[in-house]
Amino acid sequence: MKIDPTRSWAAVEERLAATDNPRHRQLLQVLLDHLQAEATRDFDRLVSTLSDDPQYHFWIPDAGFDAGPKGYEAVTAHYTQLYEEGRNVVQYDIERIVVDDYCIVTEGVFHQVYPGRVLADRGMDVDDPDGPYALTMRLVLFWPYDENGKLTGEDSYSDGLMFTPERITKLAPEDLPATHAG
Repeated sequence: MKIDPTRSWAAVEERLAATDNPRHRQLLQVLLDHLQAEATRDFDRLVSTLSDDPQYHFWIPDAGFDAGPKGYEAVTAHYTQLYEEGRNVVQYDIERIVVDDYCIVTEGVFHQVYPGRVLADRGMDVDDPDGPYALTMRLVLFWPYDENGKLTGEDSYSDGLMFTPERITKLAPEDLPATHAG
């Protein structure tokens, strides 16, 4: 499995190109900026997509019911930890995008790179704590927006437990993008 972060935003770019509604175009552009900034570690660009009081809700069984950072400081700390742990490399194969004036919904298969040591910290048995692994799950994300077109949070729903052996695949170094700084 070769991880290609550009696939995470390819569907958003395609939908943006096919969208005429100015409000929908605004929201799609913010989502595009958010996805690209997260992948490239562009923290300033990433936080520029957020409202003043973002609320993240993770509806994933082993992530805690309604877990997720609440408020600007908690959300920025979340992204800081994501970068520090090297978990910002993802490939989200978006199969469906639904857009209205205040929300975008994306659905698809999500692959996130985890260093072995981070998986071990989350209770997984890994044979190489320094090696890269991919966690794969089906994911639906609701991306709510405020009147200014800023993200007010993320609501994530997965198809079950995240940290199970069948979801984890060990990667070879060549499976990672050249820009991976993990």
